[in-house]
Amino acid sequence: MDTFQKEIQCVLCPEIFEPVIEPGEDKNSYEIYCSSCSNYNHIARANPVRVAFREVLGLKKDALALALQSVLALCHCGGEFNHDAGKRCPNCLYKIEREARKAGSDMENEFQCPWNMDELKKYEAKLFEFIFQKVESKGESLKGLIERFESGEMDPGTYMEELDSLRFRESTQISVIQAWAMILGPDIAFRAAEEHELVEQYGTRILVSIADALEISAGKSALATLTTEMKNWDGSVERELNTFIAKIGGGF
Repeated sequence: MDTFQKEIQCVLCPEIFEPVIEPGEDKNSYEIYCSSCSNYNHIARANPVRVAFREVLGLKKDALALALQSVLALCHCGGEFNHDAGKRCPNCLYKIEREARKAGSDMENEFQCPWNMDELKKYEAKLFEFIFQKVESKGESLKGLIERFESGEMDPGTYMEELDSLRFRESTQISVIQAWAMILGPDIAFRAAEEHELVEQYGTRILVSIADALEISAGKSALATLTTEMKNWDGSVERELNTFIAKIGGGF
């Protein structure tokens, strides 16, 4: 099966519904529900795994949704997360959620990675290849773009267009790096970034992005991770991380 059934008969009521497989045009995210209970995974449009599957594997629509579904971890209750929500319509799911809240039957609060890492690791090589093709090709850097503008090689309108394009490309590349970092895990991700000179390519912000990704996959706050990681760097990188932590973390 490489697609979704477009019309599903709810198993709890007469309603026929269409499964949601991606964010709506005016939405930045959507939910994939457990097939057994009312728990769900919140999938943002910019989720690193979603972006990586779309950009690296070229998946769209049904194929993208199916791939995401295949790498989600099991629910706390043991059920699987499926876009058809166990063939339960949105109205019935709402009623189940409401009753669960009334009964105080929240699932365990301890952290659980939303992704099945054994499944996600199958894509590590493809993500690695994508990332380092981009690093090796170098391409236009922000510094180079500014220099070209200041030297008069391009007019303001072209500069703004090129700047927007650069930001979009780098945003995509950083999302793929985040997905790769989640696969590597907190013990390896930063050392791999150091080994492959990702800070030289993207600046200190790539370490912040990796820490954000590891918060998703490992549950430790990004600020706590960066506070520990800062000790492994010196010079401008250490100073920039320290400034970031002081500014964002306050008294952290």
